[in-house]
Amino acid sequence: MSNWTNISSVTNNNSVFSNVKSYEEQSKLGKDDFLKILTTQLANQDPSSPLEDKDFIAQMATFSSLEQITNLNSAFSKFANQQTGQYAASIGKEITWTPENSTTPQTGVVTGISNQGGNFYYLVGSQKIPMENVTEIKLSTSESK
Repeated sequence: MSNWTNISSVTNNNSVFSNVKSYEEQSKLGKDDFLKILTTQLANQDPSSPLEDKDFIAQMATFSSLEQITNLNSAFSKFANQQTGQYAASIGKEITWTPENSTTPQTGVVTGISNQGGNFYYLVGSQKIPMENVTEIKLSTSESK
């Protein structure tokens, strides 16, 4: 019976670890962390040798750059999600494309989309069709009835 007690105590202790951040999450500094460091530095500086204006301006410029990069990443993520949603609307539609090294167009029904390395592809059967090769998108013949 004591074995069951040990197992339940281990199970209950696992919930303690659910709030612990991974090493990767802990090692990333964000704009809030940078601002905390800057304010701590200003609060603890030597009054007889305060931070020089040029150093303070350089740190503020670094903070501003960090904030702008963070905002750009956020905006780019939203854009990528919006773009994925637009491409997902073509699932079930019939597309026509011209394969590379060919002049004969092919047609098929989109069964999904794929994003690899920032490039979007239509999935038609087992084929990945680059979006730039698509020349037409229309309702599939089964949808138009």
